[in-house]
Amino acid sequence: MDDRAIGHIHSLHAKSRSFDVATGQKIRDVIERSLGSPLGYGISGTRYPFLEAMRSRGVFTPSGAELLSVRDVRNWCATQAPPWVIKAEESWGGSGVLIADTVAEAEEAYRELSAPLAFHKTLRLLLVDRDPFTLARFLRRKTRNVMAQTHIRGIQVTCMAAAWQGRLCGIVTAEVLSTQGRVGASTFLRLIGNPQIEAAASIAAEHLGLSGFFGLDFIMEDGTGRCLLIEMNPRSTQLGHIRAHGADLATRLCAAAGLDVLAPDNRPDHSERIAFFPQCLRFTGSDVDKWELAAEDIPWSEPDLVEELLRLPWTRRGILARLESLVRQNDAFGSAIDPQSIREIRAELERRRPRATSPERPDSTVPGRVAVDVNR
Repeated sequence: MDDRAIGHIHSLHAKSRSFDVATGQKIRDVIERSLGSPLGYGISGTRYPFLEAMRSRGVFTPSGAELLSVRDVRNWCATQAPPWVIKAEESWGGSGVLIADTVAEAEEAYRELSAPLAFHKTLRLLLVDRDPFTLARFLRRKTRNVMAQTHIRGIQVTCMAAAWQGRLCGIVTAEVLSTQGRVGASTFLRLIGNPQIEAAASIAAEHLGLSGFFGLDFIMEDGTGRCLLIEMNPRSTQLGHIRAHGADLATRLCAAAGLDVLAPDNRPDHSERIAFFPQCLRFTGSDVDKWELAAEDIPWSEPDLVEELLRLPWTRRGILARLESLVRQNDAFGSAIDPQSIREIRAELERRRPRATSPERPDSTVPGRVAVDVNR
């Protein structure tokens, strides 16, 4: 469910060969059953190598290049029209993606993304965001691989897929209506079907020998309708709980693996438009109309979880994080949820509380909004 965790699991698989034979084999068996063939671990979480592998299998991808120096940046800019997308490995949620409109911006983006983590950034991430892994990255002084990619004008489309032993067994695809900032994660989506994306997901699953869940991001090019693959997430993504065509991806994966599925069959499919909770309330801006049209992604059957999600994200609850928010807005987290929305949700939770564990879908009394019980 997390990029860093997947990296640690891949590392554990490699290191397990130094353990005693029985223990090492048991660990590898569990990991391979969960994630698929180890032959795909080396590129499943990368950017440029993965895209080149998919391009070789006939999947449409934007033009791209590895950047090893500032000279590479200049050569890229000389042959491609701006804007340019500069991406770093080992990043997620849009944190390692910058869009440059000039050569100077592209060079600066490369320097920023490829350089070892600076001391002042390490200190901030350690003390404000309370991220202990930052210190290890700083001490290793490790640089990150960086790539350039042409900027494709079009609509962002994302999918989450389930695979079992290299065979695609389920997919949920959605057009992105709004994101957290310019290059961040999705907040509003519209569920769609797309044969190009399904074919690309099937190729990725087969080529990497995948088991479990993974996500792919695309740009549907203006004018041509081609879906160009821009990156992969080797984990479950935000679409993991979406139920479409009578089942969610976990149910389909269990069925493919020959496991008994105990989920009730009477749960409703999600509506076509999805507003992710609580992101939809933290990143509103001009998208309030989409929020009103979307089905609420609130897990009403888990009131304690809803209350937790109404709070600030864990990394923003510390004293230093609160002080920082007074000085500058962090686009990665959005704004605090509007108090009126919190009151409405809590009132609805109170109304539903006696029936909170009911498997049936309750009706919403929040004006102008539709509730979906996702049975998390």
